[in-house]
Amino acid sequence: MDSASTTSKLIYKMSNEDITKLIQLRSSNSALFDGRKNSSKTAWSAILREMGLEEKMTTEQIAKKWENLKARYKDAKYPPTGVEKNPTCWKWFNLMDDALAEEFDEKISQQVITSEADNDNAPHPSKRLRQIKVEGEILEFLEEEVTSVNLPPASKSHLIKRGIQKGKQTAESHSLDIMRTKLQRERQLLEKELGGLDREKALLERERALADRERAALQRDRAQVEKDKAAVNRDKASLEQDRARLQKDRDALARDRAALERDRRSADFTNHVKSSCNGLDCPHEKNREKLIFLLERVMEKI
Repeated sequence: MDSASTTSKLIYKMSNEDITKLIQLRSSNSALFDGRKNSSKTAWSAILREMGLEEKMTTEQIAKKWENLKARYKDAKYPPTGVEKNPTCWKWFNLMDDALAEEFDEKISQQVITSEADNDNAPHPSKRLRQIKVEGEILEFLEEEVTSVNLPPASKSHLIKRGIQKGKQTAESHSLDIMRTKLQRERQLLEKELGGLDREKALLERERALADRERAALQRDRAQVEKDKAAVNRDKASLEQDRARLQKDRDALARDRAALERDRRSADFTNHVKSSCNGLDCPHEKNREKLIFLLERVMEKI
Protein backbone atom coordinates (compact mmCIF):
# COMPACT_ATOMS: atom_id res chain seq x y z
CA MET A 1 0.00 0.00 0.00
CA ASP A 2 2.84 2.43 0.85
CA SER A 3 4.71 1.59 -2.36
CA ALA A 4 1.56 2.24 -4.43
CA SER A 5 1.06 5.60 -2.69
CA THR A 6 4.69 6.54 -3.27
CA THR A 7 4.40 5.55 -6.94
CA SER A 8 1.29 7.71 -7.38
CA LYS A 9 3.14 10.63 -5.78
CA LEU A 10 6.06 10.15 -8.11
CA ILE A 11 3.96 10.17 -11.28
CA TYR A 12 1.41 12.89 -10.40
CA LYS A 13 1.36 15.81 -12.82
CA MET A 14 -0.12 19.06 -11.53
CA SER A 15 -3.00 20.59 -13.49
CA ASN A 16 -3.32 24.28 -14.30
CA GLU A 17 -5.83 24.61 -11.47
CA ASP A 18 -3.37 23.00 -9.06
CA ILE A 19 -0.61 25.40 -10.11
CA THR A 20 -2.93 28.40 -9.70
CA LYS A 21 -3.84 27.26 -6.18
CA LEU A 22 -0.18 26.64 -5.38
CA ILE A 23 0.82 30.19 -6.36
CA GLN A 24 -2.09 31.76 -4.45
CA LEU A 25 -1.61 29.68 -1.29
CA ARG A 26 2.18 30.15 -1.23
CA SER A 27 1.75 33.90 -1.62
CA SER A 28 -0.94 34.23 1.06
CA ASN A 29 0.96 32.03 3.53
CA SER A 30 4.45 33.43 3.06
CA ALA A 31 4.60 34.23 6.79
CA LEU A 32 4.74 30.49 7.51
CA PHE A 33 8.11 30.26 5.74
CA ASP A 34 10.03 32.10 8.44
CA GLY A 35 13.29 30.18 8.10
CA ARG A 36 12.98 28.27 11.35
CA LYS A 37 13.78 24.58 11.48
CA ASN A 38 11.14 22.39 9.81
CA SER A 39 8.88 25.43 9.33
CA SER A 40 9.10 25.10 5.55
CA LYS A 41 8.12 21.42 5.61
CA THR A 42 5.21 22.10 7.96
CA ALA A 43 3.99 24.96 5.77
CA TRP A 44 4.20 22.85 2.61
CA SER A 45 2.27 20.05 4.35
CA ALA A 46 -0.49 22.53 5.23
CA ILE A 47 -0.62 23.80 1.62
CA LEU A 48 -0.81 20.23 0.29
CA ARG A 49 -3.74 19.52 2.63
CA GLU A 50 -5.48 22.70 1.52
CA MET A 51 -5.01 21.70 -2.13
CA GLY A 52 -6.12 18.12 -1.44
CA LEU A 53 -2.85 16.70 -2.79
CA GLU A 54 -1.37 15.27 0.41
CA GLU A 55 -1.84 11.74 -0.99
CA LYS A 56 -0.44 12.62 -4.43
CA MET A 57 2.69 14.70 -3.76
CA THR A 58 5.39 15.01 -1.13
CA THR A 59 6.54 18.22 0.50
CA GLU A 60 9.84 17.96 -1.38
CA GLN A 61 8.03 17.69 -4.71
CA ILE A 62 5.77 20.68 -4.07
CA ALA A 63 8.75 22.74 -2.84
CA LYS A 64 10.74 21.79 -5.97
CA LYS A 65 7.79 22.81 -8.16
CA TRP A 66 7.71 26.19 -6.44
CA GLU A 67 11.44 26.72 -6.89
CA ASN A 68 11.09 25.90 -10.61
CA LEU A 69 8.29 28.47 -10.90
CA LYS A 70 10.45 31.07 -9.12
CA ALA A 71 13.42 30.38 -11.39
CA ARG A 72 11.23 30.65 -14.49
CA TYR A 73 9.72 33.89 -13.18
CA LYS A 74 13.17 35.35 -12.45
CA ASP A 75 14.37 34.51 -15.95
CA ALA A 76 11.25 36.05 -17.47
CA LYS A 77 11.36 39.26 -15.45
CA TYR A 78 15.12 39.79 -15.40
CA PRO A 79 16.51 38.41 -18.66
CA PRO A 80 20.27 38.63 -19.25
CA THR A 81 21.68 41.87 -20.62
CA GLY A 82 21.10 42.19 -24.33
CA VAL A 83 18.28 39.62 -24.38
CA GLU A 84 14.79 40.95 -24.99
CA LYS A 85 11.90 38.91 -23.67
CA ASN A 86 8.19 39.48 -23.28
CA PRO A 87 7.57 38.03 -19.80
CA THR A 88 3.79 37.94 -20.27
CA CYS A 89 4.25 35.22 -22.87
CA TRP A 90 4.63 32.86 -19.91
CA LYS A 91 1.10 32.13 -18.73
CA TRP A 92 2.01 32.09 -15.03
CA PHE A 93 3.91 35.38 -15.11
CA ASN A 94 1.10 37.66 -13.89
CA LEU A 95 0.22 35.40 -10.97
CA MET A 96 3.85 34.99 -10.01
CA ASP A 97 4.45 38.73 -10.37
CA ASP A 98 1.58 39.45 -7.96
CA ALA A 99 3.05 36.91 -5.54
CA LEU A 100 6.76 37.75 -5.79
CA ALA A 101 7.06 41.34 -7.00
CA GLU A 102 7.72 42.77 -3.52
CA GLU A 103 10.05 39.93 -2.57
CA PHE A 104 12.18 40.39 -5.66
CA ASP A 105 12.15 44.18 -5.28
CA GLU A 106 13.62 43.65 -1.84
CA LYS A 107 16.37 41.42 -3.18
CA ILE A 108 17.27 43.10 -6.46
CA SER A 109 18.30 46.76 -6.56
CA GLN A 110 20.46 48.72 -8.90
CA GLN A 111 23.57 50.18 -7.43
CA VAL A 112 25.90 52.80 -8.80
CA ILE A 113 29.47 52.16 -7.80
CA THR A 114 32.08 54.80 -8.34
CA SER A 115 35.67 53.77 -8.11
CA GLU A 116 38.28 56.00 -6.63
CA ALA A 117 41.15 56.92 -8.92
CA ASP A 118 44.61 55.65 -8.05
CA ASN A 119 45.81 59.23 -8.14
CA ASP A 120 44.40 62.67 -8.70
CA ASN A 121 45.68 62.75 -12.29
CA ALA A 122 44.01 59.49 -13.32
CA PRO A 123 41.33 59.89 -15.94
CA HIS A 124 37.68 59.26 -14.94
CA PRO A 125 36.73 55.79 -16.10
CA SER A 126 33.58 55.00 -18.01
CA LYS A 127 31.02 52.58 -16.55
CA ARG A 128 29.09 49.65 -17.90
CA LEU A 129 26.20 47.64 -16.37
CA ARG A 130 27.13 44.21 -15.07
CA GLN A 131 24.93 41.43 -13.71
CA ILE A 132 26.21 38.73 -11.36
CA LYS A 133 24.25 35.81 -9.93
CA VAL A 134 25.16 35.27 -6.29
CA GLU A 135 23.47 32.57 -4.18
CA GLY A 136 20.42 32.47 -6.43
CA GLU A 137 20.09 36.30 -6.57
CA ILE A 138 20.88 38.57 -9.50
CA LEU A 139 22.86 41.66 -8.54
CA GLU A 140 23.34 44.54 -10.97
CA PHE A 141 26.06 47.17 -10.63
CA LEU A 142 28.07 49.54 -12.74
CA GLU A 143 31.58 48.30 -13.46
CA GLU A 144 34.28 50.88 -14.12
CA GLU A 145 36.04 50.60 -17.39
CA VAL A 146 39.34 52.54 -17.57
CA THR A 147 40.14 53.60 -21.09
CA SER A 148 43.66 54.80 -20.62
CA VAL A 149 44.82 52.50 -17.84
CA ASN A 150 44.62 48.71 -17.95
CA LEU A 151 43.63 47.34 -14.55
CA PRO A 152 45.21 44.11 -13.46
CA PRO A 153 42.93 41.09 -12.82
CA ALA A 154 43.40 41.43 -9.07
CA SER A 155 42.04 45.01 -9.14
CA LYS A 156 39.06 43.93 -11.22
CA SER A 157 38.30 41.09 -8.83
CA HIS A 158 38.55 43.44 -5.86
CA LEU A 159 36.24 45.93 -7.59
CA ILE A 160 33.67 43.21 -8.29
CA LYS A 161 33.76 42.00 -4.69
CA ARG A 162 33.32 45.53 -3.42
CA GLY A 163 30.38 46.02 -5.75
CA ILE A 164 28.81 42.78 -4.55
CA GLN A 165 29.22 43.74 -0.91
CA LYS A 166 27.76 47.21 -1.43
CA GLY A 167 24.92 45.73 -3.46
CA LYS A 168 24.12 43.30 -0.66
CA GLN A 169 24.21 46.06 1.95
CA THR A 170 21.95 48.28 -0.10
CA ALA A 171 19.60 45.36 -0.80
CA GLU A 172 19.41 44.62 2.91
CA SER A 173 18.74 48.29 3.69
CA HIS A 174 16.06 48.39 1.00
CA SER A 175 14.60 45.16 2.37
CA LEU A 176 14.40 46.66 5.85
CA ASP A 177 12.70 49.78 4.49
CA ILE A 178 10.14 47.67 2.64
CA MET A 179 9.58 45.51 5.72
CA ARG A 180 9.13 48.65 7.85
CA THR A 181 6.61 50.03 5.34
CA LYS A 182 4.74 46.70 5.31
CA LEU A 183 4.62 46.65 9.10
CA GLN A 184 3.29 50.20 9.16
CA ARG A 185 0.58 49.26 6.66
CA GLU A 186 -0.31 46.19 8.70
CA ARG A 187 -0.46 48.32 11.85
CA GLN A 188 -2.78 50.79 10.14
CA LEU A 189 -4.97 47.92 8.95
CA LEU A 190 -5.06 46.49 12.46
CA GLU A 191 -6.00 49.89 13.88
CA LYS A 192 -8.79 50.18 11.33
CA GLU A 193 -10.02 46.71 12.19
CA LEU A 194 -9.85 47.58 15.90
CA GLY A 195 -11.87 50.73 15.26
CA GLY A 196 -14.41 48.67 13.34
CA LEU A 197 -14.62 46.20 16.21
CA ASP A 198 -15.17 49.05 18.66
CA ARG A 199 -17.99 50.42 16.51
CA GLU A 200 -19.56 46.98 16.23
CA LYS A 201 -19.26 46.57 20.00
CA ALA A 202 -20.98 49.93 20.60
CA LEU A 203 -23.72 48.95 18.13
CA LEU A 204 -24.21 45.64 19.94
CA GLU A 205 -24.41 47.46 23.27
CA ARG A 206 -27.11 49.78 21.89
CA GLU A 207 -29.03 46.84 20.48
CA ARG A 208 -28.74 45.02 23.81
CA ALA A 209 -30.04 48.09 25.69
CA LEU A 210 -32.95 48.37 23.23
CA ALA A 211 -33.73 44.66 23.71
CA ASP A 212 -33.66 45.13 27.50
CA ARG A 213 -36.08 48.06 27.24
CA GLU A 214 -38.40 46.06 25.00
CA ARG A 215 -38.22 43.11 27.42
CA ALA A 216 -39.10 45.40 30.35
CA ALA A 217 -42.02 46.89 28.39
CA LEU A 218 -43.22 43.38 27.55
CA GLN A 219 -43.05 42.38 31.21
CA ARG A 220 -45.04 45.49 32.18
CA ASP A 221 -47.65 44.68 29.54
CA ARG A 222 -47.84 41.11 30.79
CA ALA A 223 -48.31 42.30 34.38
CA GLN A 224 -51.05 44.70 33.24
CA VAL A 225 -52.77 41.86 31.38
CA GLU A 226 -52.65 39.74 34.54
CA LYS A 227 -54.20 42.62 36.52
CA ASP A 228 -56.93 43.04 33.91
CA LYS A 229 -57.60 39.30 33.98
CA ALA A 230 -57.88 39.36 37.77
CA ALA A 231 -60.26 42.33 37.56
CA VAL A 232 -62.39 40.48 34.98
CA ASN A 233 -62.49 37.43 37.25
CA ARG A 234 -63.57 39.62 40.18
CA ASP A 235 -66.27 41.24 38.07
CA LYS A 236 -67.40 37.80 36.95
CA ALA A 237 -67.62 36.57 40.55
CA SER A 238 -69.52 39.71 41.55
CA LEU A 239 -71.90 39.16 38.64
CA GLU A 240 -72.50 35.59 39.75
CA GLN A 241 -73.26 36.83 43.27
CA ASP A 242 -75.66 39.45 41.90
CA ARG A 243 -77.30 36.76 39.78
CA ALA A 244 -77.72 34.51 42.85
CA ARG A 245 -79.21 37.39 44.86
CA LEU A 246 -81.53 38.20 42.00
CA GLN A 247 -82.64 34.57 41.86
CA LYS A 248 -83.30 34.65 45.61
CA ASP A 249 -85.28 37.87 45.24
CA ARG A 250 -87.21 36.30 42.38
CA ASP A 251 -88.03 33.24 44.50
CA ALA A 252 -89.09 35.47 47.42
CA LEU A 253 -91.29 37.49 45.07
CA ALA A 254 -92.86 34.29 43.78
CA ARG A 255 -93.56 33.18 47.38
CA ASP A 256 -95.00 36.59 48.20
CA ARG A 257 -97.18 36.44 45.12
CA ALA A 258 -98.44 32.96 46.10
CA ALA A 259 -99.16 34.16 49.65
CA LEU A 260 -100.95 37.20 48.29
CA GLU A 261 -103.00 34.99 45.99
CA ARG A 262 -103.98 32.79 48.96
CA ASP A 263 -104.89 35.84 51.00
CA ARG A 264 -107.00 37.17 48.16
CA ARG A 265 -108.81 33.87 47.78
CA SER A 266 -109.32 33.66 51.53
CA ALA A 267 -110.73 37.16 51.58
CA ASP A 268 -113.06 36.39 48.67
CA PHE A 269 -114.26 33.27 50.43
CA THR A 270 -114.83 35.17 53.67
CA ASN A 271 -116.82 37.85 51.91
CA HIS A 272 -118.84 35.22 50.15
CA VAL A 273 -119.66 33.48 53.42
CA LYS A 274 -120.56 36.76 55.08
CA SER A 275 -122.83 37.68 52.27
CA SER A 276 -124.53 34.28 52.42
CA CYS A 277 -125.24 34.26 56.19
CA ASN A 278 -126.07 37.91 56.53
CA GLY A 279 -124.40 38.12 59.92
CA LEU A 280 -126.33 35.13 61.38
CA ASP A 281 -124.81 32.23 63.17
CA CYS A 282 -124.76 29.74 60.42
CA PRO A 283 -122.75 26.65 59.56
CA HIS A 284 -120.93 28.51 56.86
CA GLU A 285 -119.49 30.87 59.40
CA LYS A 286 -118.19 28.01 61.45
CA ASN A 287 -116.73 26.37 58.40
CA ARG A 288 -115.11 29.66 57.49
CA GLU A 289 -113.49 29.91 60.90
CA LYS A 290 -112.22 26.35 60.61
CA LEU A 291 -110.91 27.06 57.13
CA ILE A 292 -109.15 30.20 58.32
CA PHE A 293 -107.62 28.25 61.20
CA LEU A 294 -106.41 25.52 58.82
CA LEU A 295 -104.98 28.09 56.42
CA GLU A 296 -103.12 29.79 59.22
CA ARG A 297 -101.66 26.46 60.30
CA VAL A 298 -100.64 25.69 56.72
CA MET A 299 -99.03 29.12 56.33
CA GLU A 300 -97.12 28.65 59.61
CA LYS A 301 -95.76 25.36 58.30
CA ILE A 302 -94.73 26.97 55.05
